[in-house]
Amino acid sequence: MSNEPLPPSKTAAPVARQQGVSALQRWRMRIAYAAVGFMVGASSVGIAWWATSGSVDSRPSGPPFTATGKVTVFGSWVHGQDDEGCVGIDSYADLRNGTPIRVFDLDGHELAQGRLENGTAGEVVGNSCTWPLTVEGVPSGAVEYQVQVGDHDRVTKVREELQAGLTLSYGHQ
Repeated sequence: MSNEPLPPSKTAAPVARQQGVSALQRWRMRIAYAAVGFMVGASSVGIAWWATSGSVDSRPSGPPFTATGKVTVFGSWVHGQDDEGCVGIDSYADLRNGTPIRVFDLDGHELAQGRLENGTAGEVVGNSCTWPLTVEGVPSGAVEYQVQVGDHDRVTKVREELQAGLTLSYGHQ
C-alpha cells in the first residue's frame, strides 16, 4: 500500500462515517430543516392574513350626521288614501310613507336606517311624486356610502351628497 491520498470521490464516504453522520441522518436533517422552514413560512403568511383581513371591524366611525334629501318617481304613482300622500305603483309599489331607507358602507355593513315621509304629487313636475327622506345617525368616517330605498338596488353616493341633500330619481321624466 502506498501513502498517496486517494482521489476525493473515494475519501468522502469514509470521512462522513468517521464523523458519525450517515447519509440517512443527513437526509432526515434536511427534511427536518425543510419542515421547520415550511412552518415558519406558513405561520408568517397566516399572521399577515389575519392582520389584514376583516378580523378588525372596518366600519366608519366618525361623528354621526343626518342624511336628508328626496326620492322622486316619474310616471308610476297614484294618490294615496287617508293623508298618505302619493304612492308608487308597478315596479315602484314599495315607495310610500314609511318605506325604509338604508345606508351601508362599501363593505355592505348597514350603518343607519330611516324612512320616507308622505309623498307630494307634482313637486318636481306634474307627473311626479316626491318623498322627503331623513336618515339619522350616519357615521361620517367614510367618503362613500351605498343607499338603498325600499327593495331597489343600492346606489353609491359620497358623504357630501348625503349631508347636502340627496336626490334619487326613478322612472322617466
